[in-house]
Amino acid sequence: MSEIEAIVEKYVATWAEPDAEIRRKNIAELWAENCVYSNTATVYRGRDGIEEAVTEAYENFVPKGFGFRVARVDATQEAVRYQWEVVPAAGGEPTMTGTQVVIFDADGRMVRDHQFIDKVQADQAD
Repeated sequence: MSEIEAIVEKYVATWAEPDAEIRRKNIAELWAENCVYSNTATVYRGRDGIEEAVTEAYENFVPKGFGFRVARVDATQEAVRYQWEVVPAAGGEPTMTGTQVVIFDADGRMVRDHQFIDKVQADQAD
């Protein structure tokens, strides 16, 4: 596994991490201070904003029996595109898939993250 793949795996695992302090620690380690994460609904700024987004996703999926996993990682110089899946913790097909495009700074920390939802099962859209 490459260093970039390890970073992506750690970041995606953070979204399902039950310990809020570990989530906060991972975000501080992986993200630059002036970072921005955006999805189709909201823009989150700074590490506190990233923590808010991760916590919201955790609360919306993990207690309902879902987890997150990386499906594919592609990297160029300072940009990474990766695909992720929301999957039932008990196993089965993904209920949601998406693509992220992340820009890294010179120190190897994430500075911009753009999320695109690729597919949502009808029962997951609610």
